[in-house]
Amino acid sequence: MTDATTFTGGQRRPRAWWLVYIPLTALFIFAVAPLLLTWFTAFKTAEQQLVSPYGLPLPPTLDNLAEAWTVGRFSIYFKNSVVISVADVIGMVVIASLAGYAFARLRFPGQKLLLYGLLVGLTIPVAAIIIPLYLTMRDFKLLNTYGSVIVADIALAAPIFVFIMRAFFKDLPAELDDAARVDGANEFQIFWQIMLPLAKPGLMTVALLEFLWSWNDLLLPLVFLVSDELRTLPVGMLFFQGRFTIDYGLMSAGVLIISLPVTVLFLIFQRDFVKGLASGALKG
Repeated sequence: MTDATTFTGGQRRPRAWWLVYIPLTALFIFAVAPLLLTWFTAFKTAEQQLVSPYGLPLPPTLDNLAEAWTVGRFSIYFKNSVVISVADVIGMVVIASLAGYAFARLRFPGQKLLLYGLLVGLTIPVAAIIIPLYLTMRDFKLLNTYGSVIVADIALAAPIFVFIMRAFFKDLPAELDDAARVDGANEFQIFWQIMLPLAKPGLMTVALLEFLWSWNDLLLPLVFLVSDELRTLPVGMLFFQGRFTIDYGLMSAGVLIISLPVTVLFLIFQRDFVKGLASGALKG
């Protein structure tokens, strides 16, 4: 075998590298090019957008970002999104880890029934139950509060993340439990001191995916949060345009504010995220 070819039956045959790299390159371009174009537009003046709509912002300007942050009230929407998303992540990590551990390592009455109930929860689209959810939040006087979105986000996303953590805990060796019990550890100590540290990649996967779910969620904040002071970034983006005209520079600045935090988080924690997926977080 050489660097670029393989030998089969005494004949030299080129390696079909293009079957892999060309589709991946095309996928990368289609996925990243629109985002980069939008980010470039956020740093352009109106004149630059007309003269060079696909070029680099030379020289770049921060006017669009400043106007979106202040006049467009994106500073308020950003704070609201951070509060809701961080609360969602904390709540989901706690619930998914505890429930996933219970389903994977413990035996209790009604376990299969509850597991089937979670499976049913995976099949129900949010739009199909938005009216009952709204009425429930109204009856509990949670409408137009952070709590309505946080509770609904966690409840709707819990089934998939519980299954992720269940698969991860189930993949850990059973000998760890036995050795800890021989040493006198109770169930909570086994979970907290032994299993949870080993489940760090799975927890990171749950945290990142839940943050992405919550940060980009439009429907629930749109329905539950009526006040402009409580709007999140996606809802604010929905109303961030004129009735007859669109300022593409300001719109692009809004997209940059929404997409940059998630992009940075995935770049920072991508190693843990990929490790969590590869180590069993999405195994059956």
